[in-house]
Amino acid sequence: MKFLGLCTMALVAMMLSVPAVSAQGLYADEGKNVTTGDLNDQDYWWAKFDAMMLEIAIKQHQPEGPIAVDLATSTRRLDGLSKKYPKHQEIAKWKARAAEVESKLNPNANRSQAFTVDCPWDQANFAQLWVNLHWAKAAMDAKDYATARSCMLNVMQNYRFMLAPDRMKDYPEELRKYVVDSKPEADRLDKLAREKTGR
Repeated sequence: MKFLGLCTMALVAMMLSVPAVSAQGLYADEGKNVTTGDLNDQDYWWAKFDAMMLEIAIKQHQPEGPIAVDLATSTRRLDGLSKKYPKHQEIAKWKARAAEVESKLNPNANRSQAFTVDCPWDQANFAQLWVNLHWAKAAMDAKDYATARSCMLNVMQNYRFMLAPDRMKDYPEELRKYVVDSKPEADRLDKLAREKTGR
């Protein structure tokens, strides 16, 4: 019995001396030294969309409640991006701006209130089109053709909704113009993604 106890202790000591194997993956640290530029990363494009929409919402004097709700989601995303890309200047800037705005929000603002119709921050068709079209371009530049194709399937589907008559009649001019003017480029990207993936 004493012998078994000594063997168990030795086994435990041996296991403790073996260094832990990282489960992060071969390419997990690739983003550590990236300082600028667009990324082939879905969270990056959602964070960029949120940063753009935050400024539009403030300019429009949108209610503080829905700003607080969307900012909470954006902040969690930015926390993750900051760990993945700790030196990226744009991500750091968005994070600082989000913290600045968050610190000024009324804690008693009505979180169940919605944005007015001229602020499409929470409108899924517009948000997905904007995010996935930008992400598709970054994926294509990275020769990640499968991701680009997946993004463009979503983008082309959302154009059908966004280009319907009067769909964007209440949007700010720059957002309406973006959707309309980006369609030829989206058609080109969709065709290229289909050619590269064979589907």
